[in-house]
Amino acid sequence: MTSDDRNRILKRTALTGIISNAFIAACKLVIGLFSGSVAIVSDAANNASDMLSSVVTIIGFDVAKRRPTHSHPLGFGRIEYISALFVAFLVIFTGAAFFRSSVTAIKDPQPVLVSLPMMFILLITIGIKLMLWRLSVRNGKKINSEALSASGSDALSDALATTVTIIASIIGHFSSVPIDGYAGIIVSIFILYSGVRSIIETVSAIVGERPEKKTVENLRAIINSHPPLSGGYDVQIHTYGPSRSIGTCNVEVPSDSMAEEIFDAMTDAQEEIMAKMGIYMTFGMYAVNSKNPVVQLMKKEVLKVLKEASPAVIGIHAFHVHLEDSRVHFDVVVDFTIRDYAEFRRTEEKALEAAFPTYSFQFNIDPDYA
Repeated sequence: MTSDDRNRILKRTALTGIISNAFIAACKLVIGLFSGSVAIVSDAANNASDMLSSVVTIIGFDVAKRRPTHSHPLGFGRIEYISALFVAFLVIFTGAAFFRSSVTAIKDPQPVLVSLPMMFILLITIGIKLMLWRLSVRNGKKINSEALSASGSDALSDALATTVTIIASIIGHFSSVPIDGYAGIIVSIFILYSGVRSIIETVSAIVGERPEKKTVENLRAIINSHPPLSGGYDVQIHTYGPSRSIGTCNVEVPSDSMAEEIFDAMTDAQEEIMAKMGIYMTFGMYAVNSKNPVVQLMKKEVLKVLKEASPAVIGIHAFHVHLEDSRVHFDVVVDFTIRDYAEFRRTEEKALEAAFPTYSFQFNIDPDYA
């Protein structure tokens, strides 16, 4: 997908949200004022804030697509995450305001009169919100936009909140209990939950997340299709906005491979990964002599010893045995249960020394990045 396609989808979705939320907010405001329902007025204000959220999404995207500069050589793509955070905080602020007004409505209840035509209009707004939910979530996933996905989640919460409001209005005709205020609290909880969830998801993207399993599998499949490269270890992928990703990983090559052959394979793999996955990948290289049957057997035995010494061990790679002087190099991959890497190293070194007294070992400890 080109950047122009992504731009068109995002703006079209956001503009649809602006127009729809403006219509819904106006309808609910009129109904809320005429009926005296705090919950409906609160819902109307929430839809108005959704309209503002869509505006923020468009502005954030326009800033994010600016070309890289000398001071920001990787571009401004992460501005989209910041705009998504702004939207989420706006949702939380709105939810908190609704909660406060709903508590007031419980303490000082007012009569609520919602007619059948008003109910019908509210049902129409629910349908529009469900349409916005599906549109925003689908397009958010399609173009990898946290801001659109957050808007979609908020639209679903709005539809559920309006449903609760309608039910409360119906019950209110047959009860003296201030149902409207309690319904407002339920609505505000929906809104607050949506905002908090959006913040958690967006902050997770900013902090940096583990690459998806399918992404790593596709990456390794491309690498292995370019001999003499094999593997694809220590994979790290850094996102600078949804449309710009930079990654690093290490590959294994036979120790007797020619430098030019390795360079050509890395270049071809790099170009294919960029074309198919949109990730600019840089490679590190391990020279291995795994074709040797003695090395193959020793690798299995070393892994067995490592796992017996610690359950945190996942696997090993970059395994190279210098047969002429009995030196062994490798990387060991461990899970995130380890708290003391120095102690882990001492334990494993002691186990290896006991199992292979005539060999010396040098190894790196790699967290399970992917």
